[in-house]
Amino acid sequence: MSTTIMNWINKQKAGQTTITQQGNNNVISIGIAMTAYVNKVGEDGWVLIRVHRNQKKYAICKYTKLTLMSLNDKHDRVVFKIEEGPLKGEIASMIIKNGIDKFISETPPAKFVPTIKVKYGKFVKNWYSQPRNQYLDQQMATLMVGNISVQVTLNSDWNPNNGRTPLAEGVYEIAIPDHEHNLEMTNFYKIGGKVVPNYGIWFPILPKSEQRYIHIGHLSHGCISIIDYEKYSQIHDYLIQHRGKGTNGQDIVAILEVTK
Repeated sequence: MSTTIMNWINKQKAGQTTITQQGNNNVISIGIAMTAYVNKVGEDGWVLIRVHRNQKKYAICKYTKLTLMSLNDKHDRVVFKIEEGPLKGEIASMIIKNGIDKFISETPPAKFVPTIKVKYGKFVKNWYSQPRNQYLDQQMATLMVGNISVQVTLNSDWNPNNGRTPLAEGVYEIAIPDHEHNLEMTNFYKIGGKVVPNYGIWFPILPKSEQRYIHIGHLSHGCISIIDYEKYSQIHDYLIQHRGKGTNGQDIVAILEVTK
């Protein structure tokens, strides 16, 4: 539990506000806002919030920036503005008990973006995936994230006629995770009988129009699928803790260099 945020909540409950005097001695009360971040997430890498516009639940990822604005009428939820990601600008809320007190704190991400690298390897035919119980032709590669090295596949069963090609050489940007993908596509990759932490997080490779991601898995249709999924939690933690702006103003976590 964040003492700073709980103190802010208690002040909101007590009705403490800043007082701003304007012309003609007119005095108005303005609620005290506070910057906070998602500092903890669920097993799949997401935490749920309720968007006010339609009262539906959505997921946001670790280190998403929030502006805490007020409490609801019942004083059991915190109302905030989402400051980044696909829900940027939306007003949403989260319950305080087992919600705000568990997942939200004031610790920010690192304000720079690192460079990660992919180096093409061999094209391997009939590579066996135990979790999928399937033989796959794989365009192998090595992904370096900080000091973490993992084997990845850039394409499975590659056929140039099907339109699915490995990621070409070049420099790309990695965006913050966009939304929950189908969890059943990755929840069977397990370590010691348990699902891989943060298995539901996919990092978009810009431009998003190409629908390429970094994620765990033994099957790739042009994504960077991390075969060594035992290390995915380390990779997730490294990438998600960085923030910066891309060339087109998008929120990004890393620069990606791909070489053959």
